[in-house]
Amino acid sequence: MNNLISADLILVNCNVITMDDKLPSANSIAIKNGDILLVGEEKDVLTLIGEQTEIVDLEGKTVLPGFIESHIHPTMYGLNLLKIDCRQECVSSIDEMMEKIAETVKNTEDGEWIRGWGWDESKLLEKRQPTRWDLDKVSPNHPVYLSRTCSHMAVLNTKALELSGISGETENPQGGHIERDPESGECTGLLQEKAQGLVDLPEDDFNDVVKGMKLAQNDFAKWGITTIHDMSTQSTDMRVYQELLKRNELNVRVRPWIWAISQNDWIGLLDEVLSLGIKSGFGSDMIKIQGMKFMLDGSIGGRTAAVSVAYENDDATGILYSDVESIAPFMEKALMSDLRVAIHGIGDRAIEVAISAFEKINEKKDITSMRNRIEHCALPTEDHLKRMKKLELIAASSIGFLYHIGDSYMKNLGSERMKKVYPHKSFKEHGIVAPGNSDLPVTGGNPWTGIYAAVTRKTITGQVLDKTQNISVEDALRAYTVDAAYSSCEEQTIGVIKPSAKADLIVVSHDPYKLDKELLKDIEVECTYMNGKLIYSNEHNLSVV
Repeated sequence: MNNLISADLILVNCNVITMDDKLPSANSIAIKNGDILLVGEEKDVLTLIGEQTEIVDLEGKTVLPGFIESHIHPTMYGLNLLKIDCRQECVSSIDEMMEKIAETVKNTEDGEWIRGWGWDESKLLEKRQPTRWDLDKVSPNHPVYLSRTCSHMAVLNTKALELSGISGETENPQGGHIERDPESGECTGLLQEKAQGLVDLPEDDFNDVVKGMKLAQNDFAKWGITTIHDMSTQSTDMRVYQELLKRNELNVRVRPWIWAISQNDWIGLLDEVLSLGIKSGFGSDMIKIQGMKFMLDGSIGGRTAAVSVAYENDDATGILYSDVESIAPFMEKALMSDLRVAIHGIGDRAIEVAISAFEKINEKKDITSMRNRIEHCALPTEDHLKRMKKLELIAASSIGFLYHIGDSYMKNLGSERMKKVYPHKSFKEHGIVAPGNSDLPVTGGNPWTGIYAAVTRKTITGQVLDKTQNISVEDALRAYTVDAAYSSCEEQTIGVIKPSAKADLIVVSHDPYKLDKELLKDIEVECTYMNGKLIYSNEHNLSVV
């Protein structure tokens, strides 16, 4: 027994996939004070037993680093869990959606807003978007707001439009669109992109945001996610994270990217952050500021991403929010103040603006070591990839989209363009770090579906999108562990199992390296440890010795 240095917890008899190139595998882990003390062979690790050491026999189960979700909207997801769920799992048609709204109306006081989320017209029986007239039938007196799964558009009923002062005569805001009936000119109720900012929605109650975040944390732990990047952080979000931390109830590491300029009903905070002198990296292991988030276009599923070639069977090329001249000065203010930049660019036109803006700023200040990011980065060209590498930009790739909404991508882009969508093989060939993400609540948050899509390039319906951009299981795991950690400059402490790293670990049902690739999406997380503390267990295979 070693009384000088003893572990708090030792995991033995396990198949450890470390994601550490120096020691790729092991069978035992020792943990002390929330950090990994030793990784290696059982005989060496057991020398760290002390009087208070807990030893857990994992009976051969596989252990991985805790997953890192590099792009989600946690409090939005949490609030959604308190709203009407219109995802495919819950409603299959507009009629079923209306039934759920009608039921909610019965239990809602007159005049109160009714909120829902998650609808996707491509997965509805009617294969069309809901309209104000659908909503009016079941809710003529309660204002209704239903956000599409991508969060880039929403449908409102007549009451909600009236309360917000939106009519057929209302002009489209720059970067937004109010859909109108082609015959009558009346609003259909559908608002796209920045037009959503015209809606006079009531402010979310702080206690509801806290309640929702606690529910969201339960899902994160169940999915094995121990670190999250909040890509639209507002002041309320920061208050919520700090409140949970104060209560000792924050069970996930939070990496906030603060919303920079006012768009899409989100308040821009760039000037406030600059005035406080906050720089990237400020904070603690639990809450650490990353930088500023900007946005350039919409979504491919909603045909609002800015593409250079029109969508299939359409002449639309999406909505580009800003050009280089208008967005670069804001990005420059952040970068010159040592605040990293993450900028949403899905379509190739938006990616071009993002890269050109970074290049323009790089002429004044070398930003190549800052690890700036292009969010989603769905359709980069070969030229874009070369320029991204030159700037050492990170592609925060929403590979989870391929599984959940890849069918709509194929429909909207066609088979030739699909060979270049979320091009992980090309990212690797160009030396571009590309962490994976789901953009929850845009798509489901379980990382295994993203890993599956990266390896197989298949959708939820089994459609093969392409056979060009497939990557290995190891590279897909890296996208949700060490590569995601690289994107927050923490590859030495999270996303990896090695001495001095944080003891963020997950025990999974199967070894992903030995499993049939078709079954990757079905792997289950059996236990999740964060800081060496067990925060989730399905109560299987926990043998304390």
